Amino acid sequence: RYVYHAKRIKDHFDLLIWVCVSTNFDVVGLTLQILDHVCEDRPYEKKCSLNKLQEILQENIRNKRFLLVMDDMWEEKDRGGWIKLLAPLKSNKVKGCMVLATTRTKSVAKMIGTMDEITLSGLDEKEFWLFFKACAFRNDNREHHPSLQSIGKQIAKALKGFPLAL
Repeated sequence: RYVYHAKRIKDHFDLLIWVCVSTNFDVVGLTLQILDHVCEDRPYEKKCSLNKLQEILQENIRNKRFLLVMDDMWEEKDRGGWIKLLAPLKSNKVKGCMVLATTRTKSVAKMIGTMDEITLSGLDEKEFWLFFKACAFRNDNREHHPSLQSIGKQIAKALKGFPLAL
């Protein structure tokens, strides 16, 4: 999100689009989410066919450089759906358009397969505990509550250095 909101990014792209995919990879629903970012007025209805929605999307991104972030993708079995979703975006001939997908699974990265995956590792245990403690306890001093410290350390260990692993 930090990169997405950076001034340099906003200056480079005409359109910034962020959709949260999660476990529900629905081509029509995702197309509607993208259109919500792309269209100022809504020249579409939620009951439009996928073909009509994609025509509207294609028209509204024409001659615009866009960044599309597909956040938290889980579906790796529907390659056809992925290709269908990207079809109107690929028709845009403007140089420098970008689709960035985030996922926690290697199988999704492999299915997308446009470039090598970038694997992020978690924070080291001590750094993560400091981060977790600051988030969980805010400014309250919980050092005098050993049971809370113990529970917090168990949770932090289960997260393996990733704040959103569970």
